[in-house]
Amino acid sequence: MKKTFLLIAALLMMGSAAFAGGGIDLAIGPKVGFQTASLSYQKADIKAGFSNHFTAGLFGRVTVGRVYVQPEVLYFKTSNIFDGHVTGVESDNLFNLPTGANLNLTLNQMNLQVPILVGFNVIDLDVVTLRAQVGPTANFILQSQTLYDETYTINGQQYQVEQQNATSDENFDTKSISWGVQAGIGVDVLKRITLDINYNFGLSKMFDALNETTLGETFDFSNIDNTRQNMFMVTVGIKLL
Repeated sequence: MKKTFLLIAALLMMGSAAFAGGGIDLAIGPKVGFQTASLSYQKADIKAGFSNHFTAGLFGRVTVGRVYVQPEVLYFKTSNIFDGHVTGVESDNLFNLPTGANLNLTLNQMNLQVPILVGFNVIDLDVVTLRAQVGPTANFILQSQTLYDETYTINGQQYQVEQQNATSDENFDTKSISWGVQAGIGVDVLKRITLDINYNFGLSKMFDALNETTLGETFDFSNIDNTRQNMFMVTVGIKLL
């Protein structure tokens, strides 16, 4: 992560130096937005996105002609729900659940994402600029919290979890970093306000070997393949420079 921040700092410093000489345009500023599995233009959906999947961060942009490099640092929360089926003779130790029980475990995580996008100004006017961009992204896990249902089922019958001692988050064996690729479009209004809509394609699973961890001795997880960071990122920013 340190190398990534050094790269962003180097890009911005080079941009500052060139900007002072009149060769490159430099922009930097804050941005806010949300993540979503699918895009919607409905006001209620956008409001729910900001309420439940809020994203905040900073962006920089170094532009040469119509080509630009845009590094970002984004802070947001994600949640993964795991369908766990209790298996094995040792499974009675965790949550005091019997073999054959089905229980949902939820892992909430705070993330720091660092995309480095390379783009092109398709339309470049004083009033509006239309951009296209793509680039790699690194996602760092800062903090995680495990939540779990207070009930479990066996053969469709619901029971109460008697032992409330959730396992530690370390047992999820969460990767400290995952990689992806972002691609999308952006619009600048009056050279000041920015709107970016990017899709993040997750290249690595967050819990690649979950069934081989301590939790795997208790649960058989059926939806590990769904833990790639695939999502839309919708952000609005303002250029301070």
